[in-house]
Amino acid sequence: MITDAQFTRWLESPRENRVILAELEHAGGVVQVADKPYIAPASERLENPVWNDLLISAVGISLRVDGLIEIGKIELRDDGRITDWLDYQWRGWPVRLFLGDPSWPRAEFRPMAVATNGGLASYRNGVITLDVIDASEQLNEPIDTGQLPNDGGPVPLLLGKRFNVPVHRVDTATLRYRVGYLPLLSVTPRDIGNSVPHTAHLADGAFTLDNHPGNGSEITAEAHEQHDTPMSIVQWVADYYGKQVSPHTVLPNVTVGFYGAGEVTGAQILDALKDTLGAGWHLDALDRLDMRVFDAPGGEATTRLSVDNVEDRTLQLDGVEPPWSGLTLQWGRNDAPLRNVAEVVNQNEPALAARLGQEWRESTGTQDLPGHPLATDETVSTLLQDGGEAQAERDRRLVYHAVRRERWRVTTYLPTVPLYETITVNVSPLVGRVGRVSAVRLERAGGKAELEIIL
Repeated sequence: MITDAQFTRWLESPRENRVILAELEHAGGVVQVADKPYIAPASERLENPVWNDLLISAVGISLRVDGLIEIGKIELRDDGRITDWLDYQWRGWPVRLFLGDPSWPRAEFRPMAVATNGGLASYRNGVITLDVIDASEQLNEPIDTGQLPNDGGPVPLLLGKRFNVPVHRVDTATLRYRVGYLPLLSVTPRDIGNSVPHTAHLADGAFTLDNHPGNGSEITAEAHEQHDTPMSIVQWVADYYGKQVSPHTVLPNVTVGFYGAGEVTGAQILDALKDTLGAGWHLDALDRLDMRVFDAPGGEATTRLSVDNVEDRTLQLDGVEPPWSGLTLQWGRNDAPLRNVAEVVNQNEPALAARLGQEWRESTGTQDLPGHPLATDETVSTLLQDGGEAQAERDRRLVYHAVRRERWRVTTYLPTVPLYETITVNVSPLVGRVGRVSAVRLERAGGKAELEIIL
C-alpha cells in the first residue's frame, strides 16, 4: 500500500516514470486509454485490465472553487482501431483521470480529476479531440419541481426559512395555495401582512384559507422548510444529483433560506450559498460535492513548492483585490415586498409593517484603513436569516478583507495538489508567503498543472 507521503515523494522525483490513465464513459459503455501502455496485474481481477496507449494529451481540465466553467481537451490517437469512436455519444458522460507508475497495481493510482465530456470537438490527421468541461456542469441541470396549474410555471423551490414569499392559488374552489415543492415545518399565511385563519398542509407545502380574500388582498406567507443550515442544503443538492458530500466539507451552523420562483439548478443554489459564506464549491476527483469557507491560512503551509517542482518563468500575478473599508451585508430577504400593509399591522406591529415593505434587512460595518485611501465599500447579498449571525459574518469578512488579496498563477510538476490546500511557493517574490489553492488546471497528461493561489 503506497501512503500519501510516499506518493508525494514519488511526485517530487523528476526521474520517476509516470503514466496517466483515462476512463471515458459514453452512452454505450466506457473506454480506457493511457499516455503509455498499461496493463493491471492479473491479481486485481479487473474486468478490463488493459489501457491502450492512445492518449496524446489532457489539457486545460480544471477544478475550481468559484463555480466558473472552463473547457479543456482530450486528444486521442486513432491508429485505425478507434475510428468508430467518432460515432460514440460522449457529451455529458464522466471523464476520470488517474496518475501513477506503470509498475503499480491499478488500485494504487491516485485520482487527478473528474470532469464532464463536452463531446466530439474535431478530427484531423488521425487525432480525435474531445471537449472536456468542469464536472460541476452536471449541477446546471434544472431541478424538476413539477408545474403549477394553468401554465403557472415551475413549482417554487423553498429550502430553509424565508420571511415572506409569494404563494400560488392552485384550487379556486377550496382556496388552496401552494408555497413550495418540498414539505414544510411551518407556514404562516398573511393577507397584506395580517395573519389569516387557515389549514396547513405541511406535507404538500401548501395551505387552505378559511375565508375568501377581499378586495385589495395580497396573500403571502412566512415559511420554514427543514433544510435550514448550509450543511443540510449542500446535502440536499448532493442527494438530488446522486452525489456524496466530501468529508472535508465543514460549514458554519447558521440559519439560511433559499427561494427560487422559476427554473432552479443545483449550481444556482450552491452559488448563492457560496456568496453567503465567502466559500467555494466544486466536485472533487472522486465526484463528491465539496464546499468550504475560504478563509485566510494560518500557521505553516501544508504544501511547499520548491524551485525544483515549479516550471521556470511561470509564476505571475494575475489579479489584485483592494481591501474593504466597509461592508453592507444583506440578510433576511423579503421575496414579496408589500406596497400596502394592513392598518392593524401598521398600528400594532410597526416594525413588522416596515419589514414587510422592504426587500432586505442590512447589517453595515466599517473599518479604518489609513494605509489604503482607495479601499472599497462592498455590498453582499446572502441567504442568512438571523441578524446576529449576519453581523458575525459581516465582521469576519471585514477582517479577511482588511488587507489586499492577490491571485497568483504558477505551473508545477505536482499535478495532484488539492483545492483549498495551504501552500507556499519558494520562488521570489513569494518566498515565505502562505496562500490557498483556488484552482487546479492540468497542463498536459501526467506531468504538470497550473495552480491559482489566493494570498
